[in-house]
Amino acid sequence: MARLRVLFVCTHNGARSRIAEEFVKLAASGRIEAFSASFESDDIGPLPVTVMKEIGIELQTSPPKSVFEGVKDEETFDYVIALCDPASNEEVSIFLSNLDTLYHATAQRLNWSIPNFRSLSGTDEDRKVKARQIRDRIRTEVLEFLSQLGINSDFA
Repeated sequence: MARLRVLFVCTHNGARSRIAEEFVKLAASGRIEAFSASFESDDIGPLPVTVMKEIGIELQTSPPKSVFEGVKDEETFDYVIALCDPASNEEVSIFLSNLDTLYHATAQRLNWSIPNFRSLSGTDEDRKVKARQIRDRIRTEVLEFLSQLGINSDFA
């Protein structure tokens, strides 16, 4: 039986999608193929890298593949999960309608409202605290998603 293929997508540089991908790889122990993509191509900033390193995960700083490259390569997925947040001034409706256009026939679509690291403000410590909350929220969403698929994990 083929493993499920899941694509995590976010609007900007791919930090949130890459974090979700890493959590699935750890929690699903190879039972799911996880990928990340973004609409914009830019290196992942230091804040997501720092908060992931705190929990022992090395996050790549290079941007993931763009969703357009994936479509051009005719990649298909069982699930496409968008990680975007209307409160972060992301153009969510445009983003989601593009995902619907690109993946409407091939994947179940989900949307997790996850704040963008770029939207964080305050002192460096304030931003780190908020970044940890984003990281932990993504982990919670991933574990709930896997549980709905019947995949239990010791990863917490």
